[in-house]
Amino acid sequence: MESEQDEGQVRGYEDGDDPIQVCLVGGPRAWSGLVMEDVFTRDEILGVPWEDLGADLVVPGDVRPDPPVARYRPLDGTARWVWHFTGWEPPEAEPAAEALPVRRVPENAPQ
Repeated sequence: MESEQDEGQVRGYEDGDDPIQVCLVGGPRAWSGLVMEDVFTRDEILGVPWEDLGADLVVPGDVRPDPPVARYRPLDGTARWVWHFTGWEPPEAEPAAEALPVRRVPENAPQ
């Protein structure tokens, strides 16, 4: 689903190879509030279908053979470059030390 902000952003960019910031909201302390810079290009965020956006991230330091991953996705009606914690995969494998997700948006989050 596209927001009005997405539409303006898509029309306003010229070079698809330019980097775009992605902000992670909520989830494990290792990822909550992180602004990823120089990881994704504009084409990788603005030029793909909505359902293809997001990332599955392993909590650093989890040494289990198959560690759970924190799932991040944009929410309906939000910007394509703001990804919210949506749960663990697999759901029953939530890391005990990270059981309570933190929800905060960093001050330097892209708008």
